[in-house]
Amino acid sequence: MICNADLAEALFQLAESHPPGEERLGLLRAAYAVFDAPRELAGPRRLPEAIPLETLPTVALLRSCASRDALAAAVPRLSGPHRPRRAGARTGFLSTTDVQALLSSSHLEAGQLRGAAHWHTRNSDGAAPLEAMARACLRRGYSWAVAADHSRGLACVNGLDAEGMRLQRRAIDGWNARHGDDLRVLPGIEAEILDAGRLDLPRAERDGVLVIASIHSGLAERRDATNRILTALDEPGVWALGHPQGRLFARRTGIRANWEVVFAAAAERGVLVEINGFPRRQDLDEALSRLALAAGCRFLLASDAHHPRHLGYDATALAIASAAGIPRDAIVNFDSLDRVLDPES
Repeated sequence: MICNADLAEALFQLAESHPPGEERLGLLRAAYAVFDAPRELAGPRRLPEAIPLETLPTVALLRSCASRDALAAAVPRLSGPHRPRRAGARTGFLSTTDVQALLSSSHLEAGQLRGAAHWHTRNSDGAAPLEAMARACLRRGYSWAVAADHSRGLACVNGLDAEGMRLQRRAIDGWNARHGDDLRVLPGIEAEILDAGRLDLPRAERDGVLVIASIHSGLAERRDATNRILTALDEPGVWALGHPQGRLFARRTGIRANWEVVFAAAAERGVLVEINGFPRRQDLDEALSRLALAAGCRFLLASDAHHPRHLGYDATALAIASAAGIPRDAIVNFDSLDRVLDPES
């Protein structure tokens, strides 16, 4: 039986075999709809409504294949004039049903997560105010949360300057004064790792802030980024290394680095390594998560939510952690607030 990930990959390959136009776009939409479908589509199950009508015959034909081999044989027969590219930037990503399957047999329980980390508000590129995001965290049963809007260095997302950070800190203090006994919001910032590895956030502005250091530039370059990351890990106040690979589903494979060296440095410095559960990121992947675990790293599971409904993406991060065999005590999201604020406690 073929799974949703197999079926979606066949549709992606068919889309790439056609020149830009309506046929290619329709197949791409069908591929994403299948990849994101909440249930496996094998058998007579109704297809998602997001699949374009004009692609339904193709999807039905592919879905009828009895095996992966039969599916692989069907793709060339249905292909357009161009040769499909290798999966590349689609390799190693979990479909929605993959996530559900992993969590159904996981040693990690989503209901026991205490912290929701690395989410954004409309103060940078999020869609909701801080209060709405905090209330959504509270509804999901968390006891602490980290608001981490972008810093000023990422101009395309209207990152926070010193005044913006001050105003957000005031909003966080106001929330905690009213609701801190139920959900404590911790001030964070997603700081940009510049080309030379320094952060775009002055040291004086890092006090009392959980700094998540991330790379957003030069992600398509093939030069080695090891020294860039190591320099960032040495910056004072760095709490976590955000979406380390910088990969993006179907668009880029991410940066090159000597990950053994990077993870050893993170473990030595006590910097958390993020597993970003935003479905199009899934960063770190399972293989590098295992490598980081072997290096002695501790992990931060992040939804990277830009809207209240995105907070559920921490399930994807949890599924990756489960697949990688990461134990609960190596994941900060299971910790109490006291231990988050004082890891030695």
